[in-house]
Amino acid sequence: MLVFADQALGQTLALLVTFLGVGLVVNVVVVYIVAQVLAERRQNREYREFREGG
Repeated sequence: MLVFADQALGQTLALLVTFLGVGLVVNVVVVYIVAQVLAERRQNREYREFREGG
């Protein structure tokens, strides 16, 4: 019975590491996308101001 508990604990820890790791990667990608969108928005705004002012 103890062998099954050790295996179950090992599988549980492996699943936690897997899914937490995937969640971390997804969050990093989402933050990167948001940063890119904000940077492009700022560039567009600066370009519009330059065109209207010039």
